[in-house]
Order: sequence, then C-alpha cells, then structure tokens
Amino acid sequence: MMASRTEAAVCADASMLSRIAERAREAPAAHAIREVSGARIRRTIAREALVRRTHAMARGLMARGFVRGDRVLFSVRPGIDAVCLVLAVHEIGGVLIPQDPGTSDALFTARMALLNPRWVFAESMLLGRSTGVVSRVLKRRGISFAPVGELRDVQFVRSGPWLPGLPPALSLSALIGGAHGPGGVAARPDVDHRPDDEAFIVCTSGTTSAPKAVVHTRASLASILHTVSRELAPTAQDVVYARDLHLLLPALCSGALAIVPRDFTALAPRTLRALARFEVTHAFFTTRDCRLLVEACEASSRRFPPSLRSLMIGAAPVRAPFLARLAPLLPDACEAWCVYGATEMLPIARVDLHEKLAYTGEGDLIGRPVAGARVRLDASGQLLVSGPSLCAGYAGQSPMHEHATGDLARADGDRLVLLGRLKDMIIRGDHNIYPELYEPLVERIPGVRRAAMLGDFREAEADERVVLVVEPARGEVAETLQARVWDAVRAGPLRLDRSALPDEVRVATLPDAGRSHKLDKRALRAALGLRAPGE
Repeated sequence: MMASRTEAAVCADASMLSRIAERAREAPAAHAIREVSGARIRRTIAREALVRRTHAMARGLMARGFVRGDRVLFSVRPGIDAVCLVLAVHEIGGVLIPQDPGTSDALFTARMALLNPRWVFAESMLLGRSTGVVSRVLKRRGISFAPVGELRDVQFVRSGPWLPGLPPALSLSALIGGAHGPGGVAARPDVDHRPDDEAFIVCTSGTTSAPKAVVHTRASLASILHTVSRELAPTAQDVVYARDLHLLLPALCSGALAIVPRDFTALAPRTLRALARFEVTHAFFTTRDCRLLVEACEASSRRFPPSLRSLMIGAAPVRAPFLARLAPLLPDACEAWCVYGATEMLPIARVDLHEKLAYTGEGDLIGRPVAGARVRLDASGQLLVSGPSLCAGYAGQSPMHEHATGDLARADGDRLVLLGRLKDMIIRGDHNIYPELYEPLVERIPGVRRAAMLGDFREAEADERVVLVVEPARGEVAETLQARVWDAVRAGPLRLDRSALPDEVRVATLPDAGRSHKLDKRALRAALGLRAPGE
C-alpha cells in the first residue's frame, strides 16, 4: 500500500538536516563537500563544520528578523556557502526561490510582483549590476543580469566581496557572527514546521503579463529527495558529483562526499578530469551537459573514468542515437538511467540506457513510473501524473491534484512511451504530425547533432508547412548536410512517413532554454520567422 503524500514526506522531511547531523556524529572530520573548479579544489568542509555553519546561518537570520514563511530570492553560485544557506533557510521554515541571473528585466519584474520575496541572497556582482564599476565590466563582457539589487523592501545578503555602489547588504561573515551559543557552537534553531508549508518555488514558463511559478511544499520537496535517494542509493563510501539540490542533498544525507562544481561551462574536458581525479561514483548531468562530455571524450579518444558506477541523465529528451554514442564510453559496471520528470513533479519515470537502446517501437521510451508516481492517460492520450512528489500548484492559482504534462503517451506493458508534445503538434491537411516521432530518426542521419520539426502556418493556404531544422555536427558543411538530410528523409532506412515529409530543410544552431538546456522551440520559431496558427 502506497503511503499518502503527507505520510511519505514527513519522515523524509524530518530527516534532512538531522540525517546530515547523524553522519557528522558518526565521523565529524569526514569530508562532506568539496567545492571545485574543474579538477582544482577550492574549498573543503567536514561534516561537523557543515552542520555548525548551517546552524549559525540559520540563527543569524532569525536574529535579524527572519520568520517562518519568509520567501528568499536565491542567486548564489553552487558551493559550500550556497548549500549551507539552502539548508539554513529550510531549517527555519523559509521558502527558497532560485533566480536565473539572465532573466530579462520585464519578466523579472513580473515574477517579483507575483512572488514578493522578503529576502535576497545573491552574488555581489548581481547586486551591483547598475553601479558604475560593475556596469562597465558587464557591458565590456556583453553580460546582462536581472535587476536583483534594485528590489525594494527586501533584506539583502551578499556572497562575495563588497563592491562600490552595492545596496546595503549583509555579508555571510556578518550573518554568522554573533549567532553562536554557549561554547562557540551554533545551536540548532527550534522552529515548528508543517508538511504543507511552502518550501521551494521554481519560476517556469509564462509571460510578463502572466508569469508562472511552481510551488513545492515541505512534503512534496521531501518526497522528491526521498525518491531520488532511493533511486540513486548512495552510501557513505561514494563520491557524488552534483550541483543540483535534488542530487546533492540525498548525497549529504547518506554521508557520501559531494563534489560541487562552481559552474559547468563548455570546457567539458575539465569536468572529465574532475570526475577522474575525485574518483566520482555517482553523477547527474542534463542531456546537454552529457552531450558536451561525450563530444569531449570522442575528440580526445577518452572514456568516462572507471570509478563511475551510476549516471543519471535528464531535464530534456534523451535520444537513442546519442545513447548509442554514450554507451561505449562508460565503464562496464556503470548503470546509466534516463530520467523523465517535470518541475511540477520529479521524478516520474526512468529507463535503463540499454533497455532504451533495445527499444525499436514508435516514440520515445521513458520507462516505468518510479515508486509512488501515479500515471494515467486522458481521452486525448495526454499523460497526467500525481503522487507524493506533486507540487501544491502554481503561485496565485488553485491547488493542484494532478499535473497535465502536455505530453502525448501510450502504454507499452508497464512502460510509458512518449509520442510528442500536444503544443508541438503540426496539422497539415488532414494529418496530425507529432515531431517527437520523427526527430529521433533525423538525428540518426550522419552529421546531424540535433533536429527540430516545426510548423509554419500560412494564412493564404489556411494550412501549416513542415520545416525541419537540423544542427550540424562539428566540421559539417551546411549545404552538404542539407542535401544529405533531404535524401535520407525521402528514401532508405531513415526515411520519414510520407505524411510527415518536410516542405523545407534548414541548417541552424538550435537554441537552448534555462539551466535544463531544453530545446527552445519558441525561440527557434521566432529566429526563423515562423508562425503558429492564431498568430
């Protein structure tokens, strides 16, 4: 019998920082987090020191007026301080709102009006974007940041050095100072929590007129971490490479050493060196980041390090042609999983790399639902999900009891197969064309790095044309690739259904969106000047 959302989460929620503290009591001096830049160690913190620093931050915030339910806009780079701040906010009942520094001014303003944070934790550079010195530096580098430092009626906490022109902001050292109890030890703050309290708000899609933000409670967040911990199964002897909280926090609770990169750049060779140097056993990468690592391996005739035993890939569709390139680069004992989920509920399903490669049916196999996830298909074939990890809803909207994913799916025994996105469906003549059925085939064509199929509505014809856009692999000539794609989709083993043959093939770089680096079809459509019905 499956536990209810609240029952499943209370146990997990109560154990997050307390379990980290238990690991600290078992081995106080054992390393908890190693903050790295590439393969270079920046800082390391032991388990006991991590717990003390977190408690000190929590008490420092409370001493300055932080109360349960306060919302915190959070834009601190991954690292020891970021982890401690996240744990401290959670410990005293705060609500974390991760902020993408690159958000446009208009969308940022709309989101802040919706969410109304009381605190801002941010890098000094972000807070000082409008000051003379910082502004000139950013302008020379072509960097644009959201106006975080221009918010009013908030309390600022900065990570990083003081810079001229910053708004009044509390430094981390000042936050911790004076927060200690007897004997110089920061005592654990005593705050009552409820499972249905807000804990984590993630801004997702939406416009400046109607921003959208997913609200997770302490219960749903704890259930996510509990599920990931069960699926990942790290131990105190493992080394986990992670910058994302859904992997990092379970690693710390298990006593594993967490390797936290300050940032992931296009310098994938540095990441490969880090995986090898620190003998990483478990890792999670977005599809885009994993693709960069595979390309780095192929360019240097290298493989992933032999220490790697578990690799999780997600945040965007993982195609079989890419997995066929990845598989021979992994150690023989490494298990690789493709994870399917949504901001509203994570994870939902997962599938083993080899099982996915063996699948020859139509659509994208995403595997079996994880324990606790309830799935069903509506009359249109859309996948709907619910369970303990489901969010409470969207900020300012009615509570959510089930999430409509927008993905069309079908059952293959006890497995799920995606057939495409409802909103991406192209209607040409009397045919409904689902791009995700055909994009994987196009990506098997030699020289194609990625593919996207879009509709272009023509008012005069009252119909959509099909535009196939392919991104070239390194060294490919656009005209040559375009001709090769035309030939392949018309005839041979990779040919497309006649009803789905494109009217036009273009060669272009495909844009990504957000930290998950999902293909941004809206941006691609705008860049190519394509129209959707009704525009």
